Amino acid sequence: MSAPKITEQEKQILRNNAKTELERLEACLSDQGTVQLLDMFKNKFNICESVYKVILAEHQKRKGKPASAYLKVYMTQVPYALDFAGYTFERTLLNELFGSSSPKGKTVKKLRNEITHGINEKAVKEIVTRKDELFGYMDEFLAGIRSFESNAA
Repeated sequence: MSAPKITEQEKQILRNNAKTELERLEACLSDQGTVQLLDMFKNKFNICESVYKVILAEHQKRKGKPASAYLKVYMTQVPYALDFAGYTFERTLLNELFGSSSPKGKTVKKLRNEITHGINEKAVKEIVTRKDELFGYMDEFLAGIRSFESNAA
C-alpha cells in the first residue's frame, strides 16, 4: 500500500487546522489553577480505575477468561466484580464513577475521557463546576476500599 497523497493546498489547510487546534488547547489550558484541577481529577480517577482493575483481573481470571494486559471497564460488570470481592457499594455511586451516563451530568469516567482524548471545553467547565461532587464520588469509592481493608485485619 502506498502512502496517501495530499496536495500542497490540502497540506496548508491541514497545517492551519492543526495550528487552530493548538491555539484552542493552549487557551483552554492557560489558567494554571484549571490545569492543576484537571491533573488532580485525572490522577484521582486513575487511582480509582487502577484499584478496580485489580479486582476485575481476579474476577475475570476466576471466570476462566484469559489474562489481559489491557482491561476495559464496563459498568455492566463493575457491581458484579466488586460484589465478588466482598464490597457493597451503592450502584448509583458506581454509575457516577464508571458509567457512561448520569442524570446529574457526565460521569467521572466520561469526563476523564473527554479531557484526556482531546480536551473538551464543556467537560473542563463541568469539572470546574462540579468539582466537589465529582471528587466526592472518587473519595467515597476509595474510602470504601480503604475501610474494607482495615475491617478485615
